Amino acid sequence: MLSHIYRLIKNFEQEHGIHPNLLHLNRIHIDHLKAAFEGSYSLEQIMNVLDMELMIEEDIMHPHVAWTTVAELKIAS
Repeated sequence: MLSHIYRLIKNFEQEHGIHPNLLHLNRIHIDHLKAAFEGSYSLEQIMNVLDMELMIEEDIMHPHVAWTTVAELKIAS
C-alpha cells in the first residue's frame, strides 16, 4: 500500500507541479498502510511522514490524492 501511495504522490506532483496534501482512504486501506510501518507509528505520525492530511471515505474503492486550499484539516479517526 505504501508504494502505491508513493506512486500516486509522484504522479500527482509530475502532473500538477505540487505535492498533494490530502490522502483519501477507506478503513481497509488504512490497515494496509499501518502494516507498512513499525507498530510504534501512530496514524498521525504516518501522515506526518507522508506530509499529508487524511480523509476517510468508506465508499471509495481505490486510494487517491488531492490538493486543497483548506489551511488545516483534522485527521479523521
